[in-house]
Amino acid sequence: MRGCTLLFSDIHADIGALDAILKVTHDPGFSGRFGPVERVLNLGDVVERGYHPCEVIDRLRSLHHLTSVMGNHDEAFICGSPVSGSDDRSETASLQCRAQGTWEGFLEKGYNYWQDDEARLFAAHGGPIDPEKICPGEADCLTAWLHGRTWQRISRDGRRYFDWSGYHYPPEDAFAAVRDALDPGFAILCGHEHSEAAYEEDINGSVTDVLYGLQKSSFTVKGRRIDEKLLPLLEGRNYLVRLGLAGPEGYYSYLGWDRSYFGVYYEKDGQRYISLLSFLLGRDMVPP
Repeated sequence: MRGCTLLFSDIHADIGALDAILKVTHDPGFSGRFGPVERVLNLGDVVERGYHPCEVIDRLRSLHHLTSVMGNHDEAFICGSPVSGSDDRSETASLQCRAQGTWEGFLEKGYNYWQDDEARLFAAHGGPIDPEKICPGEADCLTAWLHGRTWQRISRDGRRYFDWSGYHYPPEDAFAAVRDALDPGFAILCGHEHSEAAYEEDINGSVTDVLYGLQKSSFTVKGRRIDEKLLPLLEGRNYLVRLGLAGPEGYYSYLGWDRSYFGVYYEKDGQRYISLLSFLLGRDMVPP
């Protein structure tokens, strides 16, 4: 079996979740199922919301074959622009990390988007659409930023619209944005909204929400039960896949979120797959 690509998004300064993902995915039990991890693709939002931004940045720096795309919180951190959603403890941790300066030379190197022509993968934090094609020409700086790929999000009702949470796009627009960049059979990868999604576009351009029809299973690695949703990437069909929240630390105290989401892209017997994976962390098992 060839090696796999580890996928995660929205680690949000949660060093416990990141270390748990890395421990699981580099275990022989995991590599026996998906192949050894040969590449790591981080879909953005490394910082804010959680409490260990510098530790997360240091850990990501240490990874070989890491590719990162920029998230909206990463951009905000670099520019010193406030984004809602972080509690006082998170804001203090971010200020301390900014003052240390250890993030410099890492965060700002994240791509606005990334593509792999051979694997037919396109990655962006929120969405793949060129903001110049959707943003009004007279827009101010904030409005222009919220139309960018780091703020784009999949529309829940199929409409195209803008509000102060970003530009909302139907899946059809995502497929159209990438169609000229990659050969058929491509997969668009994003995060940003903290919940999983999967859409399939057939050869006639018809789009179907396939998330809840995916084959589900579970397996155990390092004593953790890993829940899996399996998405075969069929030839001639295109896919839009959104990863869930990898780092829930900043949400645990008031929402009780304690599940870490990630994924892998791999090939087996000539077939390409994306597996959407998750496990419960157990906050007594990771740093507070």
